Amino acid sequence: MADAPCAKFNNATLRLWNGTIESVVYVWETNDPDSPWRAEARLLQGDVVMKKFTQSSADRKQVAKDIAADTAWKWLCAQYPTYDLINV
Repeated sequence: MADAPCAKFNNATLRLWNGTIESVVYVWETNDPDSPWRAEARLLQGDVVMKKFTQSSADRKQVAKDIAADTAWKWLCAQYPTYDLINV
């Protein structure tokens, strides 16, 4: 499913850096009953965190992950407008 936010974030990262920088979305459970899931997208170069994106929260794990990945993908599109990251 290429339109999934995680796939778009991953594909955009691959298009920009050809595997030298990788995209990762971390997800963890919290004690908050309204938003028990948190997620954070990151760009990593080996063990070095190149960029952390804003944490997202949601009532479902996949929703939190999708929000985090979509935020990161939109940031990449804004930072690199000369690359076609919309159709990745």
